[in-house]
Amino acid sequence: MVSAMKSAESDMDDFCTGLSPKDRTNVEKHLAACDAEALPDRGRLWRRLALGLRRLGPFRPQTTGYRAVQFFVADGKYKMQLFALEDPRDGTLVVYAPDAVEEAIDTGVLRGPVEGEEDATLYEVCAMPGVTIKIEPLTAQNSPTAPDYYKHMLGWNRKAVRITLPVNATPSQVLASELLYELAARRATVR
Repeated sequence: MVSAMKSAESDMDDFCTGLSPKDRTNVEKHLAACDAEALPDRGRLWRRLALGLRRLGPFRPQTTGYRAVQFFVADGKYKMQLFALEDPRDGTLVVYAPDAVEEAIDTGVLRGPVEGEEDATLYEVCAMPGVTIKIEPLTAQNSPTAPDYYKHMLGWNRKAVRITLPVNATPSQVLASELLYELAARRATVR
């Protein structure tokens, strides 16, 4: 157990390497707030998602207060936003990513949208029938007042998705969302 804790601390130190002092402080304060909660699920899931998104978007992340972190990749000599991780502090974590839902369906990661559901944005995890992930399509037209931490992912014929995970997400929900992020990163960087 102590070894796992040291590994998580080391991973977060690696995550924070190269961050501006302000961004590092924002991440550390956010994690301290997560760790102060009675249930550690939010902090564990946030760490896992942040580390995975940093691996896929290796440029220095930027924070928007304690609420969101933006992740970037190279776009020629510039950088392009690839993901955003938001903690709305409502029992969920939200990842904004390029739209790769069709690829996820084609590769057998997701099935859907689930028929008969009130919310047409639920997709079933193929490996676990009955387990769903909430995925909402985003465009410049349906998100005219998008906050800065994901508005740059929209427009110029770009589409994104909002993937909402409960902080107590099942391992299959987390794994399916991570596969979706990998597909989105591959799609966005091979233009």
